[in-house]
Amino acid sequence: MIDWPTDNHHGSSQDSIEALTLVVAHLAAQLTMTQIRLRGLATYLETLPEFDPEAVQAHVTRIADSEAGFYLRENLGEQLASLIDVEQLTRDIVDFVSSAE
Repeated sequence: MIDWPTDNHHGSSQDSIEALTLVVAHLAAQLTMTQIRLRGLATYLETLPEFDPEAVQAHVTRIADSEAGFYLRENLGEQLASLIDVEQLTRDIVDFVSSAE
């Protein structure tokens, strides 16, 4: 649980909640746009005769295994990364993307 400040020189707890809400909305919009772009790319690639879904899955797994932790820390920022178990979340991501759909 986050201990929201009630009032300090940075603003009220309502200001903090509003700022957090805007950040979450922005991240949700970025995620949605990324999902749409990736879906478009995947849909197109599936039409190519040389498309190999197993090779793509292997690439995704290798990238997740080697870079997920870095990207998590970068995207979370130092403060949020210190609040969660980044190593466990990294393992969860690798397990998720490694599993067949």
